Amino acid sequence: MLKNIMQNIKAESLNIEEVVEIDPKKLKIDSRARWKCKFGCNYYGKRYSCPPNVPESYEEFIKCYSKAFAIIYSFEDYMESKKEMQKIVVEIESKLLHRYPFAFALFPGGCDICEDCEFERTGICKMQEKVRPSIASLGIDVSSLGIKIGDKKAVAIILVY
Repeated sequence: MLKNIMQNIKAESLNIEEVVEIDPKKLKIDSRARWKCKFGCNYYGKRYSCPPNVPESYEEFIKCYSKAFAIIYSFEDYMESKKEMQKIVVEIESKLLHRYPFAFALFPGGCDICEDCEFERTGICKMQEKVRPSIASLGIDVSSLGIKIGDKKAVAIILVY
């Protein structure tokens, strides 16, 4: 089903290598991922998709879901691919809502939908309907999905109920 949806979505600069169905209860939730947000990421507190703007109850939230899809893609230009994937996962989520009303996308990295982030300056996000939390902000250890940092691969996740 997700593969059919993805075939109808243009992903010109993305090289989607694999879509893997995973049990969200088996996702490795590790508070170190969120700590890396606070200590080591310059998006902390500056993006609507990042801590402390993402609630602390993320582990309970993830456990509410019975199915998830990890979209693994490789990239040449990390930032351009990340921006495109952030738009695509929200589009995929919207196409799933008729069947899965609680479908929910997770961004690869902090939000970069807008060229100039209003939230960083004013604390008001003009694109709230399109922004989703980053994977790390929910404490998900991406390496537990087989993605190694530095191998020019990234992942986005779609949670479905």
